[in-house]
Amino acid sequence: PTFQPFQCPVCQSRFTRHENLKRHAALHARSPDSSLSCGLCNATFSRPDLRVRHMKRQHPEEDEQRRRKLSAASSSSSSSRKRARADSPTVSPSETCDDSLVQQANDQAGGVSGLPLEMDAGSLPSPSNLERSISETSTSETAFLPSLADFNFHQWSPDTLFTNQHPSIQDDWYPSDAQVSRGCQLFFDHVAGFLPFLHRPTFNTHQTSKALVLSVLALAYQYGEDPGCSEETASGHSLSVRCFHQSRAFIATEEEHVDESLHGVTLVQAYLLLEVFALMYSTDNDAAYGLKTHSKMICLARAVGLMQPTSPSLPETEDLESLWLTFVRAESAKRTLFAVHQIDTLWYQILSIPRSLSHLEIKHDLPCREAFFAASSSAEWAVKQLSKKTQGSTVPYPDAVRRLLSGDRLNAIPDFDPYGTINITHFILSSAREISGWSSMTGMLSMDRIEPLRTALQALGPYAHPETANGTQSPSAALWEATWETAMIDMQSWSPSHTGGIIANSLDAGLHQMTFMAPSFDLMCKSKIASTIQPHVDWFLRYLDATLVPDTEAPWVILYAYKAFMIAWQLLDGGAKGCMQVVGVQDGDREAALAWAKKAFGRRIHWKLGKVVVSCLDKLRV
Repeated sequence: PTFQPFQCPVCQSRFTRHENLKRHAALHARSPDSSLSCGLCNATFSRPDLRVRHMKRQHPEEDEQRRRKLSAASSSSSSSRKRARADSPTVSPSETCDDSLVQQANDQAGGVSGLPLEMDAGSLPSPSNLERSISETSTSETAFLPSLADFNFHQWSPDTLFTNQHPSIQDDWYPSDAQVSRGCQLFFDHVAGFLPFLHRPTFNTHQTSKALVLSVLALAYQYGEDPGCSEETASGHSLSVRCFHQSRAFIATEEEHVDESLHGVTLVQAYLLLEVFALMYSTDNDAAYGLKTHSKMICLARAVGLMQPTSPSLPETEDLESLWLTFVRAESAKRTLFAVHQIDTLWYQILSIPRSLSHLEIKHDLPCREAFFAASSSAEWAVKQLSKKTQGSTVPYPDAVRRLLSGDRLNAIPDFDPYGTINITHFILSSAREISGWSSMTGMLSMDRIEPLRTALQALGPYAHPETANGTQSPSAALWEATWETAMIDMQSWSPSHTGGIIANSLDAGLHQMTFMAPSFDLMCKSKIASTIQPHVDWFLRYLDATLVPDTEAPWVILYAYKAFMIAWQLLDGGAKGCMQVVGVQDGDREAALAWAKKAFGRRIHWKLGKVVVSCLDKLRV
């Protein structure tokens, strides 16, 4: 029988997860008179979401009328809420949902990680992270549909929590046309490969929000110099930082005018780019801002309906241009959500910060092929659509996950972009991490849970390493492959910091943990883990050795590669045979191994994470 460590103190019932116990305990705490009635029939319910599901299934006409009335009421009362908000006292950080992200990082420093993030804000529900209860949870999807009308930007604002860093618009400064044009070119050449949700052919800087344009430039000028300073050395970094702070200021003004249309998605995109900058590029102390922005971004994504497919009604026209633009908007929103999900799971894997987003919330299909999304004209898009090899309906992301875990072959799933394999890989790896945390807490190893994940991850391998007809690879290919390779390593060698309950509050701290808490030589060799993960470690060593100009590399690939190198270093230090021969380092030669690592990671020293890795290497004993 499944081990059940959580017991109800009232009726002695036992549960496998703490969330199940909390849900059960609420039944004991509820008054007998607090049951919810239908109002149209004699049915009663113990939870609001069950009543909502009943209304949707048994009384669809009444449910639709109720939704229309609520929508009208929300629209008419939005202005009054804004006036009331201006007169109300400021919400304290301890009352905000986004503050719980950092608070749990402090509270759980000595506890077991892997439990879902709990949010205390009453206006927005938290997702359930019960990954195995797919069919049960998906029936209550209405619980994940908050309204933007109830979203309090002031309550969720990261900047209100840093009074000494509150942004202000710098004399209405805005980059010149030359700086914007050059910045957009740098972004699509160097960044869009790992954050591929903006559509280059239709991205118009004069029609999109200034906050998004500035956040694009903040990342872009990490890869080039400022044309306004005659390409002077380090001028790009200065412009990048200025755009970052100015974007934060513009966002504060744009929040007052956001709606549930495309502008809401644009604001989520701006938040995502600012978060990536704050945690992975900024050399200032912006990590806390980035983590709080993360919570706000996910809650805003729910509020604007980003979790649900847009399902736009096709224009009542035969105009190909309109059809193409409709497709572009829908695919851009979908890719934005997939990027948000990837970053959310990344923080869980690197920092052990509990996830804020459940894969069950994502109702979108898997992303389409990059060639379709990157089409530069409606005619090119139409030709690609008509000439694609496979026709058929697409598959929602949760269904693809379920099919893979149940043993179905991926080739039975309609064609999708390898970018979607990143999300599937992240789900599998996050699930394995939850099992490792549970096993550390209980002392039990549930092979019936870990084996399906391992089998599914192995089956995903060919799709993370796609073969191309002409032998050329997409700039994004390294990210697909690195994500899968690091998942294969983590599936075998559990993170000591994660199983030890250590939660990091920045990537600097996460990298230092990788340095001093890498899996030990004795553990890897005695359990024969080393031989299993060596091919995947070799992949990262070859990648580091061959990538001479990593200017299109996702910054978090550095984290994956450094983790792999530290495993190789432990094996080398312990006397293992052939652990670094793939890059010409002989067995036991620690000095040569360290010199090689400093050279490989030194190619990335232009960026923050590269600098941190090199500083970590300096602390290794030769």
